[in-house]
Amino acid sequence: MPDHAAAPASSGNGHTCFKAAHGERLTQGMRATNLKASNLSLVLRQILANPGEITRAAISSSTGITRATISRLVDDLIGRGFVEELDPVGDSGRGRPANRLTPTAGRVAALGIEMNVSALDIMLVDLTGRVLARKRVRGDFAGSDPIKTMRRASRAARRVVDAGLPPGALFLGSGVGIPGLVSPTALALAPNLGWRDIPLEELLAPISCLDPVVVANEADLAAFAVAHSVPGAPSGPSSFIYVSGEVGVGSGIVVDHRPLRGVRGWSGEIGHICADPNGPMCKCGARGCLESYLGMYALASRAGLDRGARAADILREAAVSERARSALDEAGAALGRCLAAVINATDIPVVILGGVVAELAPALVAPARKELGTRVLQAAWVPPMIRVWGESKSLTARGAALRVLQRLVDDPLSWLEEESGGEWPRARVEKPDQAALR
Repeated sequence: MPDHAAAPASSGNGHTCFKAAHGERLTQGMRATNLKASNLSLVLRQILANPGEITRAAISSSTGITRATISRLVDDLIGRGFVEELDPVGDSGRGRPANRLTPTAGRVAALGIEMNVSALDIMLVDLTGRVLARKRVRGDFAGSDPIKTMRRASRAARRVVDAGLPPGALFLGSGVGIPGLVSPTALALAPNLGWRDIPLEELLAPISCLDPVVVANEADLAAFAVAHSVPGAPSGPSSFIYVSGEVGVGSGIVVDHRPLRGVRGWSGEIGHICADPNGPMCKCGARGCLESYLGMYALASRAGLDRGARAADILREAAVSERARSALDEAGAALGRCLAAVINATDIPVVILGGVVAELAPALVAPARKELGTRVLQAAWVPPMIRVWGESKSLTARGAALRVLQRLVDDPLSWLEEESGGEWPRARVEKPDQAALR
């Protein structure tokens, strides 16, 4: 019997009833697909958060999903090679010991690229968070030609992928971190690189073979790496302000393990908060920005050194020079004043220092804390905490790769369906929340 024959006679239009029934089945199918996608993501997150320890039964217990459903979902992930089973360890009690689950090393990988003034940092990372290959290209990229620089990055990145991607591995694409304002369609400004108003389509053309799917501010990507050791499994502090620097100074703000991006993705420009309206001129054209005290070129000049000086050089000079000590004290105080403004505005009292700012921390933290104690309203009840992130030079590249890998964690079903011949998910540029834009 045709489907539309089941329609009530009172409808007066069997064809209309057929369309309604057909639409209902489509809706039910979509709901089932969405539910499976959500559950697959949930299962994969559980495995990523507890690699080599979690079992099917443990996932069922923690999620409330039936064991039979969990077993089917796990089998799907194993069948695509994203997850593998390990032999049980010891005696798990009554019955047969359960196999443990872990993400498959080297099966899925993504590339992270950081564009900065003194170096291009490139890193290939797999789903377990393991670095498969990396390369740093040193140079002076201030005022460089953006297309030529991206071509140079492309050549180095392809060598990294060729050297590190295991045979048969799935390459998800690349993420790019740039020290500047990145909109959904263009790089608006990267002041220390001297890049301005470049359409992303034009900027990314030299690395199109690497499928760039995430383009974001370098400090935001570094903050993501602090918050996540592997994609989909938060591991760092839940909310914090990450501050890093080189020639420029930037920050990434994380709330409940999620980046606080702003309407256009431009939040976190702490380097251009005014530390002193009567202070030195900043490269952005304003006076007294934090960057004019703490940016490496500015700090080296104020310490009496040439602009090629590194953090260690400035610290050594401060041991014998009052001028260098004064420059570091002023930089630390400026950092504290600007951090106080951010903490008062966001109510996030945890600060993590990375990059060159972390290297200079021995001289910066004391004057910064003094300013925070005076200027942060909550300091008497919840004193701001400053932490130094030890190994932070490659955090941006790592964070860029993790953000690409996050695509698979968020929607593993799209990648599972590729075995049936579907179209691969299309590359896209990381965009801010569209609801916020409306």
